[in-house]
Amino acid sequence: MVKGVRLRRGALLLAAVLISGGGGARGNEAVPRGLSEYQIKAAYLYYFTTFVAWPPEAFSRSGEALVVGVLGADPFGPILDDTLRGKTVDNRRVVVKRFGNIRDARASHILFISASERDRLASILKALEGASVLTVGEIDHFASRGGQIAFRMEDKKVRFDINVTAVERARLKVSAQLMKLGRIVDESDRQGG
Repeated sequence: MVKGVRLRRGALLLAAVLISGGGGARGNEAVPRGLSEYQIKAAYLYYFTTFVAWPPEAFSRSGEALVVGVLGADPFGPILDDTLRGKTVDNRRVVVKRFGNIRDARASHILFISASERDRLASILKALEGASVLTVGEIDHFASRGGQIAFRMEDKKVRFDINVTAVERARLKVSAQLMKLGRIVDESDRQGG
């Protein structure tokens, strides 16, 4: 338990540093210069795994691994694999999978929905109904359209929005610490395309 608490505190500190783009809790931890947007987003995907709780039945389909999936054109390239290689969360290894269709992507625990899927977003989210999958995307208004966590750029920094209603609908629990780091949004256009 203590190890898990330390992991979450460390993850929270790094997430706060990534969000702020500079100093952390003591003001002297700096983000390494030269990190790309997708290196930061890949780090966030890992840290989301430490701040989200899935129902136990969500792991029976994955052989006990925690699956981070990418649906559509992969903007990460090898960055996501490199970031998550060898990582574990709650004694579950973290694996990366890429999916060409939503049916297979339901096997994810975290699913990054690529911007290439913007025109199909409504049908993708509909196909995920009932699945305990944390959806993350960078499509405009992703969270207000029914996605759960939306990356956005603000002042050249990666930020994120959280749709709490969509998270709860997927039977996921997001820590209060993560919610403090994100901006909470409402579903204003869930049916929109």
